Amino acid sequence: MVEILTGVTLAARVALFVASYRGHKAESHKEDDRAIRTWIMESLNGIRENLTNIMTKAYRYKIGSAEQEAKDAISILDSFKNEVNMAVTGNIQPRLSKKTSTDLESLVEFDLKIIEKLNEISELSLRCSESSNKSLSSADVSNIYSSLTSSRNYFRERTKYIGGIKNV
Repeated sequence: MVEILTGVTLAARVALFVASYRGHKAESHKEDDRAIRTWIMESLNGIRENLTNIMTKAYRYKIGSAEQEAKDAISILDSFKNEVNMAVTGNIQPRLSKKTSTDLESLVEFDLKIIEKLNEISELSLRCSESSNKSLSSADVSNIYSSLTSSRNYFRERTKYIGGIKNV
């Protein structure tokens, strides 16, 4: 019973961000994967816009380290977007056709980690892009970069996990 409640709680937390998410339950694997990847792309587009504003502001006020950090973050973000676009949605259905509840719970955990991390990055990047020029620090932009890298790694692990779930 505890396992079911935990799985439902995780899926509900993901559903706070992705309305159509059903936790990879019956016949919804492909749709859930597509919904997650769509949410990730929309979030990354918003973060990219914020990073562009940060980079412009850093250039304008001659904060070279923050400008370079923003450029590096945009580079990693673009690579992340390419990986999300290249992930194949169609393969998820056959591989999860015979699954265990722990397999699905692990997949929901990956989804939740990625979404929560991207939400944090989005809030931080928005705060930085709206901050005054004096409060813009390269440490905040560096934190965005490392968080993007971490989120990208979660997505890579998720992609490998989807391909690696064995039929039972």
